[in-house]
Amino acid sequence: MGSERSYSLEVAVQPPTVAQVGVPLYPPLLVRMHTYGGSGHEISGEDELGGMFAHAALYDESGNPPSLAPPDMFLLSGRLSQSLDLLNELGAASSGNSPLSHLQGSYAVFPDLTINRPGRYVLGVSVFKVDGGRAIRSASAVANGGGGGGTNLEEAKTTMIDVQEGTVATRIGKWSFGIPLSPLRFREGVKMGPESLA
Repeated sequence: MGSERSYSLEVAVQPPTVAQVGVPLYPPLLVRMHTYGGSGHEISGEDELGGMFAHAALYDESGNPPSLAPPDMFLLSGRLSQSLDLLNELGAASSGNSPLSHLQGSYAVFPDLTINRPGRYVLGVSVFKVDGGRAIRSASAVANGGGGGGTNLEEAKTTMIDVQEGTVATRIGKWSFGIPLSPLRFREGVKMGPESLA
């Protein structure tokens, strides 16, 4: 079952390219996991989700290992580990007209990642699989800065994020599901949500 499968991971929603120190990234980082069966066709992978998790790490602007956070636990805060959920559980499965209703695979959202020092960084997300209820420490997880909580299946990295002191303004573009997001503004350190989803 699992040995005949292959995986790929993509950043489906990029965080902003400019962010404010100490303010959660918006839009939040969202990764999409593709699971392929032995025939090479994409499948949901629902039967494996209970044994998988995604973990975020922060790298310098080159994106090369080792990661800066961890081990620096102050530099990046928020929930660094997330479970994976099925894409068709986003509420789109019931509507055949939704752009998400035909998609397979799973996703993980990191809703409150916060970078706490100015600089230029890249976020990386690794998906780990815990096999048979026991954690497997892999060389790839250690090389990429992970703690080894399972076998590292895939990793994806964001574009560079310029983190600045003081108030910043940013614009949101399209995310990889093809749904445009409206502009977002930060004013006096207060997050103003998107006007609407188009």
